[in-house]
Amino acid sequence: MDYEINEKDIAPQLSLTRRETVTMKTIGNGLDAGFKTLKEHSAASGAEAVGPLFVFSPDFGKDQFDLIICMPVASGEAGEGVAIEEIPGGHVVFTTHVGPYTEVPEAYKALFAWIEENGRKPAGAAREFYLNDPKDVPESELRVEIAIPLA
Repeated sequence: MDYEINEKDIAPQLSLTRRETVTMKTIGNGLDAGFKTLKEHSAASGAEAVGPLFVFSPDFGKDQFDLIICMPVASGEAGEGVAIEEIPGGHVVFTTHVGPYTEVPEAYKALFAWIEENGRKPAGAAREFYLNDPKDVPESELRVEIAIPLA
């Protein structure tokens, strides 16, 4: 797949957050559990999502690592296993992957190749924005925006 790669600024975003400790083998279950917890908490507390759910991991690549699963909100409150925090913004390089989640690593390869070819440096954990839900669309239509902060 050819990826269109661009740069943009992302604003800081108030978010309900849930941390899940996972391994590469359990990452799918961790995402599912985190998304479910955030959706249940927002429904019970009246917080409304103002953007797509997203995830990042400052320590991705270790044997065991924390996923920070985020639901952007205009306002909200913490609850059991759910925090409310402002996720910093910044300048990013990004692309959108369309297709199975198992092929997302190809988008990362394209982004890191662009970073190297353009003499840039990553400046933090990549974020994955889930633009639709696998319960609502076929696997071939899944959309994930990957954004990598730049120095």
